[in-house]
Amino acid sequence: MAKILVVDDSRFSRIRAIEALRRAGHEVFEASDGEVGLEMVATHAPDCVLLDMLMPVLDGPGFLSRLRAGGSDLPVVVVTADIQASTRELCENLGVSGFLQKPARGEDICRRVQDALVGRRGGIPCS
Repeated sequence: MAKILVVDDSRFSRIRAIEALRRAGHEVFEASDGEVGLEMVATHAPDCVLLDMLMPVLDGPGFLSRLRAGGSDLPVVVVTADIQASTRELCENLGVSGFLQKPARGEDICRRVQDALVGRRGGIPCS
């Protein structure tokens, strides 16, 4: 079991992701914007973050920039409706572990999170 933080301003998207991740055995925390998400990273020390790009207060790119500027290599999987090539390139430059287009299916979310966790733990599955 891993600790996963879901950062998304859409309550519907958060609930779908949280339910899928909990069914997969993960402990899940949630935040409705990037600013609260950064506080949750400091408080809960998640193993992976599931991140939306378009949010109020602090958006996904701002969250990623501040996270990486602080020296964190925390795996981040982006789930967004923004499918522009420039957004994907920005995410890759900020070191994301995976990218999914909304609406994402629960099994796809779990697979991408698992891939991110395996990559971080040197090939050892989390479950």
